[in-house]
Amino acid sequence: MSTPGRLAAGLGLVVLGIALGILGCVVYWNLTTPTTSGEFSQPVPIEDRVTSEEPRSAATRPEFNAERSSPLDSTEGRSHSTTFNDPVSAWNTLTNDEEQNIAQLNTFLEVASAWANRDGLEVIDRVRESLGFSVVSNAVVLSVLHKAVQTDPHAAFQRAISLSEQSQKDTLSTIVELWAQTDPLAALKALNSVNLGGSRNDLFESLIDAWSENNPKNLLDSLAELPERLQQKAEMQAMFGVARTSPPDAVEFLSELPDDPNDDRRYDLAFEIAEHWSTIDAHAALDWVSSVPFPGEINMRPQRMLLATVLRNLADEDPDLALQAALNEPMGRFGHGLEPYVVSDIAQKDTDQAISMLSHVRDGATKAASYRSVGRALAGTGKYDRAVDLGLELPDEEQSNYYCAVFSRWARTDPDSLFKALDEMPSSLVKAQAAYNLLARNRNNGVLNDSEVEDLQDIVDTNSHTLTSVATYNDSFDGSTRDREAEILRRELESSLVVNGVERIFELSEN
Repeated sequence: MSTPGRLAAGLGLVVLGIALGILGCVVYWNLTTPTTSGEFSQPVPIEDRVTSEEPRSAATRPEFNAERSSPLDSTEGRSHSTTFNDPVSAWNTLTNDEEQNIAQLNTFLEVASAWANRDGLEVIDRVRESLGFSVVSNAVVLSVLHKAVQTDPHAAFQRAISLSEQSQKDTLSTIVELWAQTDPLAALKALNSVNLGGSRNDLFESLIDAWSENNPKNLLDSLAELPERLQQKAEMQAMFGVARTSPPDAVEFLSELPDDPNDDRRYDLAFEIAEHWSTIDAHAALDWVSSVPFPGEINMRPQRMLLATVLRNLADEDPDLALQAALNEPMGRFGHGLEPYVVSDIAQKDTDQAISMLSHVRDGATKAASYRSVGRALAGTGKYDRAVDLGLELPDEEQSNYYCAVFSRWARTDPDSLFKALDEMPSSLVKAQAAYNLLARNRNNGVLNDSEVEDLQDIVDTNSHTLTSVATYNDSFDGSTRDREAEILRRELESSLVVNGVERIFELSEN
């Protein structure tokens, strides 16, 4: 994406943030303010105020002319902004009509954009004069400043630091981030030239984050320009940025980090390289990750997780090679292979192909986990009958775990059909596992009536010693379905499934 395109995208997020930020204030204001002007302070006249007209909607007034294109518009991707014949007169009309200002916020923003485009940032003072320090005034000022970053970031920055403390917090971070995309050294110089108190560190972090994302190699070359206390963090951020944009170039950084099993930085960088390189060239990433040295036996898991990440992306390009590469790896210290990660990834796209792979997967925990991942995928796409039939291929002692994985998902997404299918289950164990998950998921949410709860409990009680439970866990994880499934597999494969005599499987909390 070009720089103007990134700026436009950033400004779009800013406008969304402004709207969300004032929403709560709007509701409060409408409930508590009896006036009709829509503001906390009375408007102060501005030159050429229109007072003779009867109040009319903005769209019908002569001051509002949407026929011409705004000078802010361009082929470089800037957002459209309505132009007004006379923005001052249009502004006066808005502040002097009988409609609540907050109800006309979009029009206020459009008029202010045209006004600032004509007269510059001095309009901020005049906005404050007419609207005071109100909700609409704050939104307009922030919008004007954010747009000004496109053409004169230094002026926008200087004007922003003169605002109130809260307004500074709302806008300076975005200004610094957008400025860092075009001239990070100038943004750094501006930050060093002013005293911003407690917000100073946050703004430096915003600068470093945007700089490392947009031009990480330039950040590495400019570390000496940063305050000494921030140089190590900036260096790591830049290394991660290179790993995301040019992963092969980031490999050399690994040798610069401590060869210490208790220091996660080396592994974190290697994981970033593996993730992004394998999306660009999975075959080259596979060759590299097999040779990444990690000291000590304690770090066998990090190396295997790097390989698992590459194999999942390789499965998108060459599923057969990915499965064979997993089979070539010896069992890990937890007694499982890496095949489930490949099978799981394939199952998200093609359950038939994933099922065909199951016969090649090694026995034991590896095969059981592979079956569970396919069963979850089948249940997630509504192929319930096939999911039930697939579990019958497993040994009896592994079926409870499998069906717990399937029925937990089924009971969450389509409890009515699962309840209706109880009598069609192939065995009393399978039926009991279905009943258990229906109760666990839906006992208290109104899906089941008292009679149904009692019937399900009777089914469960007769087989309680054979049932597996779901161990849900909260996580800030917000990745794709395939990443969530990989995390579930990691938990299952690297943990004991029996705790205090009760079998369980893992599942990310839906809360």
